[in-house]
Amino acid sequence: MSRFFTGSHRSAKRRIKWYQNRGGIENTYKKIKEFAAWTTSKEFEVRLFHFGFAVLLYNMWLLVDFLVQVSMEGEVRSKPRITATRFRGFLDRRVSALL
Repeated sequence: MSRFFTGSHRSAKRRIKWYQNRGGIENTYKKIKEFAAWTTSKEFEVRLFHFGFAVLLYNMWLLVDFLVQVSMEGEVRSKPRITATRFRGFLDRRVSALL
């Protein structure tokens, strides 16, 4: 009987760990949506382009934040030094200046 509970306990630990990792995935997807442009188009190609471009901007933000953290502290922490809002504002000012 104890073997049954031990196996169940391991299974429960695996599921808890999987769900904890899932939270990070959902938060990442929510953050990517902050970088996406708003569109009313129902065309798949347009929506796919917007999502792909948002992922590109999100990855640029992560890279810039990583490089800033390494240059400032020499170590990386989980909380970003450069917020997504600040990064988007910087991009907005640069693109506006180009246009």
